[in-house]
Amino acid sequence: MESISEAEAGTRPESSMRFNVESLGKVASRVKVGDHEWVFDQPHTVPGGENRGSSPLDVMVAAVAACAHYYAAAYLHGRGLPTVGLEVEVEAEKERTPAPRLGRFSMRVHLPAGTSDRQVAGIGRAVRSCPAYGTLIQPPTVELSIDVAGIPSKGKLSA
Repeated sequence: MESISEAEAGTRPESSMRFNVESLGKVASRVKVGDHEWVFDQPHTVPGGENRGSSPLDVMVAAVAACAHYYAAAYLHGRGLPTVGLEVEVEAEKERTPAPRLGRFSMRVHLPAGTSDRQVAGIGRAVRSCPAYGTLIQPPTVELSIDVAGIPSKGKLSA
């Protein structure tokens, strides 16, 4: 799999992210993120699915919870407080209208015993500063283009 070169990475803003996802056959895919590699697939119940990895939508939901966990843990750790017992529980429901999407997203942060009201408020602020959470609150601009054999399609498609 081809990864982004250091020269390419050096020309992008530090806040920019870029990944290439390649096909592994049927509906599975793989992406390299730094030193890590992720395989995505669908369960056997989905045509073409071989259950070789999590579904992309499952990972998207888990990523928001992991981001929230990181920000809550960083708050606790930065104040010398224990992170053992910190847990983030997430539930999401799919909807098909007006477009296929997550229609409801619920997240619950479980904090270690002894966390004060002041710390709870601080952790709430920390979690709300998670970029994945912010992306759900303020959706990004999405652009979609399709190439056929390396030749760009004519014009941009509406996302």
